Parts: sequence; C-alpha cells; structure tokens
Amino acid sequence: MKQVSDQTGEYLHNLHKHQPDKDTLQKMIDNVPSSLSYIGEYRSFPIFNAVMSKDSVGYVPLLAKEGVKHKVDRDHCSRGGQRRGLLLEFRNVLYKLVTKTDGDTSDAVYLNAMKELIESNLLRKKDIKEHDLLCNSTRCPGTSMRFDFLADWYPEGLKAITSFGLPLIHAVIQYSDVRCFPVFLKASLKHYPNELGLLFQKDTSEGQIACKRAFNHKLHRKEKTLKAIGKLIPFDDPKLPILHHFAKHAPQYMEDFACWYPSATYIRDDQGRTLQQATLASGHKTYYNSALIFLQMSDEQVREIDPGSDLYPFMVAASGQTCDLSAVYNILRRDPALAHCNKPKRRRKRKRK
Repeated sequence: MKQVSDQTGEYLHNLHKHQPDKDTLQKMIDNVPSSLSYIGEYRSFPIFNAVMSKDSVGYVPLLAKEGVKHKVDRDHCSRGGQRRGLLLEFRNVLYKLVTKTDGDTSDAVYLNAMKELIESNLLRKKDIKEHDLLCNSTRCPGTSMRFDFLADWYPEGLKAITSFGLPLIHAVIQYSDVRCFPVFLKASLKHYPNELGLLFQKDTSEGQIACKRAFNHKLHRKEKTLKAIGKLIPFDDPKLPILHHFAKHAPQYMEDFACWYPSATYIRDDQGRTLQQATLASGHKTYYNSALIFLQMSDEQVREIDPGSDLYPFMVAASGQTCDLSAVYNILRRDPALAHCNKPKRRRKRKRK
C-alpha cells in the first residue's frame, strides 16, 4: 500500500505533465488519500507543485478541498485551521496564486482557480489582508486581472492596507514594476474617484503625497506619471476636478497640470466648488504671495457663497489656521455691505418622493 501511495503521490506531483480529467483525479484521491501528503523532491506537497504551472493550477481547488477532507499536514502545520491542505507551513499556495506568472494567458487561468476556491469557501475575504494578497498582486503587471478582482472584492484595502510600512499606492510606486502604477491607479480611480484615485494619499511617516513620490522616483518621473494619469483622466475631457485637488494638496504642481487640463478649470468638485473657491479654501494662497487671485475676482465671485463651507469669500480668507487680513480687507472693499450680513444658512434640499 505504501508503494501504491508513493507512486500515486509522484503522479500528483506531475499533474502538469499528465493532465488527467478531474473525475479521474478524484477517484485516485478517493482510493489513495495518503498520496495528498506525499512529499516530493523539493520538500513540498502535491498542491504546491500544482500551483507552480498554469497547466496544473486548475487542480488546486480540488486538491485543497480534498486536503481539508483528509486533513493533510495535520501533524506538521501550525496554522490554517480547517484549510490545512491549502495553507502549508512553508509553502503558501495563496501567495503563489496571486504572484505566479506562466505565459501570457496565465493570469486568467490563475484567476479562475481563485474563483473556484472562493466558491468552496477555501479563499476568504479576510485572507486578502492576512496574507497580503492585494499587496503581492501589485508586484508584476502579469497579475493585473487578479489584482483587479481582489480590488473589486476588497476595495477598502486599496486605501487601508500598507506594504513595507507604506500605504499601498506608495509601495507600488516605490517597489513594484513601473507598469504596475497605471494598473493600481485605474482601480483606485474606480473606487475612490472623489479622492482622485488616492494620488494625494499621504505617507504617514514622511507626510509625502503619492503623486510627489511618483514625480521624484527615478523610474517614474513627472513625464511618465503625467502620461499614466492622462490615459485614465483624459486631457481633453477630464470629468474629474483634477485641478481642485492639486490646488488643495500640491499647489506647487498646479501650473504644470493646468497646461494639460485647461477644461478642468470650469469643473466643480463634489462639494460644488469652483476652482477659484477651492483655491481660496485651500489656504495656500495669500494676498502677499498671490494678490491677483483676490484682485481679479468678479463682483459675482465676491458675493458668491462657498458651497463647501457656507461662507462668503472674505469669511473664507478670515478662517483657517492663518487669518489673511489683507485678503479680507481687499475683498470687503469691493462690497462693504457683506460685513453686515449674517452667516448664510444652508438650504435644505427637498427630498423627491
């Protein structure tokens, strides 16, 4: 029986060569379940060898399911609970599922195996964070389909998960293949459009925004980063208020992006602010460093209430961490009567029946 078990185990280690149909494989395992625990040449189990090739990764869900049923590695594995056949002590099949590349078509093949594991409840949402699956799937452009799938399944991970001590978008810029940044940005724009795809997410340790990190990175640089952004946020029809975000988070790059996104000047942001209102509310512009912003305001702009704060422009200039009294004075000169107005009240929108 040991001889039969060893021969069957050897067969399971070479599924990429034999490629039996799943019914045949199921019968083999039913007859010789001990073959699932057969340790091969590289001190691995059959399930790990299966995940190493696109020709055999389709058998992984069946091997994992049978591994649970027959308690594979019960005496040697210190983690994994009821999924002992999937999470091995030193050979993490889940890691290989999201990182392995084996030809141009392998991404879709590995993704199908992941979906089968989900259907069998052998791959769970919590695994994405616990085993860094989202992080690992951003290392290589050949895993983009798997990354998109995981991002759709766990979109909050794009913002919350860290890698190498950095927010995920920073880690992608710093450590991943340069072709991975557009893949990440596309997914983050889909799930976080109001935050412009996390381009301005800060690194908590250095306080640097992701966009600046990309501009300063030796492989990305400003030209490549701008090109990547331009493919996802078209220069001629941006749809998103990209200039509003630069006015608030990275005013030093405002001139660069204004040249490429002139039509974004007329877009209002999610709070209903114009670019001029967003610039004033950012607090980066003062009367002494940007006097023209205040002097060139039209009469309508002087009297227009900021929809984000419910304040007149002179009130916006007076609020914040630094009170710009010169700006307040020059705005009020245009319409002194505003100083006697009460703070405007928000108008409640009637709910449609």
